[in-house]
Amino acid sequence: MSLTMDQLSPDEAAAVRGMRGEKQRAPAAPPGTEPAPGQRAWGEYPAPNPAQVVPLKDPGTIVAKQLDNFAAVGATNYLAGAQQPKDDPIAAGIRAQPAYEAAMRDPNVLRRRVEGLQATNMNEWITAVEQKGVQRIADGVAAARPKIERFWTAFHPLLLQHVQKIRAMNSTTPADRKNRMIANLDGLRALKGRARP
Repeated sequence: MSLTMDQLSPDEAAAVRGMRGEKQRAPAAPPGTEPAPGQRAWGEYPAPNPAQVVPLKDPGTIVAKQLDNFAAVGATNYLAGAQQPKDDPIAAGIRAQPAYEAAMRDPNVLRRRVEGLQATNMNEWITAVEQKGVQRIADGVAAARPKIERFWTAFHPLLLQHVQKIRAMNSTTPADRKNRMIANLDGLRALKGRARP
């Protein structure tokens, strides 16, 4: 069975197109003479690759095409879409809160979540961590540096006030230390969400 261009890798397809282009640009056989092997007849184009109707490509071809396309232009298209959103994503997320809450109470949504988790396993999870997560975390933290700076600018005085309050508490007896520990836990819990950047 002959292969179509879609069944070739990008490099193979480029090589075939290049050979056809070279044959088309190369001198033809003189008029009225039989072309030599690999040579086109005078005034004729090289024979094209045969076309073949394929209603649905095989999974391997689909995956390769998607990944190759994303590798080529995915980051560019992603950034272009992010730079020109159709709506303010933050405002849209807030407006979607009721729908999100309703979905989280929908038994079908909860069932699909469980099914999705059951469809994977620890090996796939750690593979994703090693191959994607590790590489992204350093870049993500570096990119978030201004946000982290704003957080600590707001949170540091609150935390310092809390620490000073706890350190000033009596710690003489076991009961004092227990009260101090509980006050520390309660105070830290009360600070949660107080310094959003």
